[in-house]
Amino acid sequence: MRNLELGRSGAVRPLWSEADSLRERVADAPALFGFFSFDAALSQRASHGHLRTNPAARAALIRLCAAPNTRGAVISGRRVDTLQRRLRLHRLGYVGVHGAEVQNFGLRLVTEPDLEDAEQAICRLRKACARAPALQAPGIAIEDRVWALVLHLRHAATADQIAAAEHFGQLTAAEGLRLRRGNDSVQACTQGTSVGRAALGFVAGLRAALPVYVGAGDADEEGFAAVQRFGGITVHVGPPPRTGTAARWHVADCGEVIRLIHWLADARRRGQR
Repeated sequence: MRNLELGRSGAVRPLWSEADSLRERVADAPALFGFFSFDAALSQRASHGHLRTNPAARAALIRLCAAPNTRGAVISGRRVDTLQRRLRLHRLGYVGVHGAEVQNFGLRLVTEPDLEDAEQAICRLRKACARAPALQAPGIAIEDRVWALVLHLRHAATADQIAAAEHFGQLTAAEGLRLRRGNDSVQACTQGTSVGRAALGFVAGLRAALPVYVGAGDADEEGFAAVQRFGGITVHVGPPPRTGTAARWHVADCGEVIRLIHWLADARRRGQR
């Protein structure tokens, strides 16, 4: 259950304290499908403030996908082609723009939203933003991801951030779009998108797979909830948030995620001998 008591992590436990029992589940599963949030699990914040791919992520994912009956997917609010350029891996599944864009080399069963309507709504929102003075303040930037519009606030003054976010939220609601909040950004997304739905579609394409979801943030909470329904393993990256999380375990940081991926690959190899 999700813990909502402020300041307490509730049932969220350090993953490595229960690694022995979890290893048996991973090794004995007929198949495994690992889902990893690019922003929270596979990237690091560089000194200039932008995210960069963890140098060890690619090698770790290659080992995991080479294990018997094992597949992986990377999930992000970014476009799929951006993720593919960062990782350069063709054996991965990719879920971009919070579930609006889905690509996989194997079978998947995913009900996608009406992307044509979503694109038109985002186009109207982009034009409305161009006419709004609050969104033209210094340091405010808008990024078009076709099925989502991202308002970047990091480099703006605090007062300008508040005004821009409030006005952007009003314009987003007027178009019937969903507002998502990230680190120093606000995103307008189509209502029908869900990373949890995409993850379940991938799992349905790999018979009897044990799903493992690793991430952090509001969008990944949808993935945690979906994977929990299948009895999967859910891992929050970083300290559990004060507002609670649907994840059952947590690891410290991105470096621990790389260790986790190798641990999964080793367990799969031992279990299939």
